[in-house]
Amino acid sequence: MTVKSKSGKSAGPSSNGAGTRQIDRRRFLGGAASAAGVAGLTAATGTFPMPALAQNSIELVTWSWLTASDGEVWAQMIQNFNDAHKNKGVQIRSEVVTGSQYMTKVLAAAASGKAPDFGWCQTGRRLQQINDGVVVPLDEVSMQVGLDWGDFNDFAVSKTRYPQHGDSKWCVPMDLMSMQPEINLDHVVDSGLDPESAPKDGDELIEWAKAMTRSDSSGITRSGIMMTGSDIHPSVTWGIVSAQMGFERASADLKTACVNEEAGIRAMEWVIDLFDKHKVSTREVTDRYKGFGTGQGSIFWTGPWTLNGYIQQGLNFKTALFPKVGEKQVTWFDMGGLEMYVQSDTSRYEQTMAAMKWLSDNSLLWVTKGRGGTPRKSIAADPRYISDAHPPQYRQAFIDGLEFATIADVPVTTSPEFAIYAGGGFLQKTLDGAWTGIKTPEQVMAELKAHWQANLDKG
Repeated sequence: MTVKSKSGKSAGPSSNGAGTRQIDRRRFLGGAASAAGVAGLTAATGTFPMPALAQNSIELVTWSWLTASDGEVWAQMIQNFNDAHKNKGVQIRSEVVTGSQYMTKVLAAAASGKAPDFGWCQTGRRLQQINDGVVVPLDEVSMQVGLDWGDFNDFAVSKTRYPQHGDSKWCVPMDLMSMQPEINLDHVVDSGLDPESAPKDGDELIEWAKAMTRSDSSGITRSGIMMTGSDIHPSVTWGIVSAQMGFERASADLKTACVNEEAGIRAMEWVIDLFDKHKVSTREVTDRYKGFGTGQGSIFWTGPWTLNGYIQQGLNFKTALFPKVGEKQVTWFDMGGLEMYVQSDTSRYEQTMAAMKWLSDNSLLWVTKGRGGTPRKSIAADPRYISDAHPPQYRQAFIDGLEFATIADVPVTTSPEFAIYAGGGFLQKTLDGAWTGIKTPEQVMAELKAHWQANLDKG
């Protein structure tokens, strides 16, 4: 068995993903791989020796890549668990691992038998790790601890599965997220626009963006539409707009790449026009979160993980539904969830699952302050789901927008290669050629089609 990196290339146990390490399944699952496989990893990068605890006590280790304002809320969630279990023989230690290196480090730690007990999943992107035995199925162990799958909505449960593995569930859903615009209300007012309104289609969006853009002799000083010149943000923008125009990264049967290429090319041209034709965005912005927070941009599509930080900052903004730029109104979807990793000591699974269950059962704080909508029916029916949450002007669009948030990851072994929201990945690097003008949209589309078709052919 070959442990693979997020890019799909063979990766060894070092943190930079260099080299190849072959591990047979029995040896891998038994955790007998050489400890030298993770030499050099520290607590900050992914390996955690178990400290001495009281007899019969256990410390569970969880990893996350949460570094936006949602990270503060997740830290409080972990603290709440530890407070509730202070004298019950179990505590959780949470560590932050860089998002781009997250799964590489999980693979390295698992190869040495020292994987974290659980961590954050990326829905639709774990098929290779499931095939390699790194991620543990939850069906049996969740029954042992009494997790009520019937309390999760059907859509969320469907996203815990992979068609290649039937009905098996691979994560516990924690939140449902959509991408929607955040709009700076001070910019709306000083541009003579209606703060009670918001752009509903592509034409209105460009009109609003032009009205709010500011320039001087040095160039654009305030972007009507917050954009960066490369990587995630123009990529996810293209992903949403191209889907609205009818483009599909893969057909429903996962056999054909780049359905309706013309729509994908038009969407690239639409993004380029933001910079070069309409001049409502600048390629000079590198930090989109900071840029919007400091007033460098007026409309910023992002996820609910930003709300807590901007509200604490005192930014005067509201959210709205993503406008219908193309023929259909759709936007990006993701589901935050918890997954369990392989352990040499399988007796840890039940206690780990019990902790994951507690975090899900007590996730009201998470879905009202940290992230998006709840996948739990009981929490959705709880009056506190509304009363304890950020005010509707900030939160409601992220809830209502779930109705048309359908752009999810492609559930194949090379899923990260198709991801529209994954910094530094194949799609982002390829699309950068269009944004910088090095390649034409037609050339970029041809590269995407060839690469993605080869990935789909692998199964």
